[in-house]
Amino acid sequence: MRLFVSEGAPGNLPVLAAAGRARGRAELLISTVGPEECMVPFLTRPKVPVLQLDSGNYLFSTSSICRRQNL
Repeated sequence: MRLFVSEGAPGNLPVLAAAGRARGRAELLISTVGPEECMVPFLTRPKVPVLQLDSGNYLFSTSSICRRQNL
């Protein structure tokens, strides 16, 4: 899985805390991106934080990302 965050984005703190708790249980790559960088090809505006699953699907909801990382 790959987690995209950006400095100052409102949902970063909870997802980074969940990522810290999930260390060792799941392989997670954390990438810091610029505020205007588009990580998801089908979105016209950037949205972070976003979790890219191994299947290629994306999660955009902060609470969904936190739940997924705690599995």
